[in-house]
Amino acid sequence: MLSRVGETLYWVSRYIERAENIARLINVNNMLMMDLPKGVSTGWEPLIDIIGARQSY
Repeated sequence: MLSRVGETLYWVSRYIERAENIARLINVNNMLMMDLPKGVSTGWEPLIDIIGARQSY
């Protein structure tokens, strides 16, 4: 039972780390979109490509 709890904690920490990294990417993209001149937009496509979710998106 102890190993099962350890494994669960390990995977929870990995999922939290992934969520944190994606949140950082979204924050950087948001700051970039605010700094770009009007009329220029990158959209969400670069983020989708970075995380490798193009096919599921």
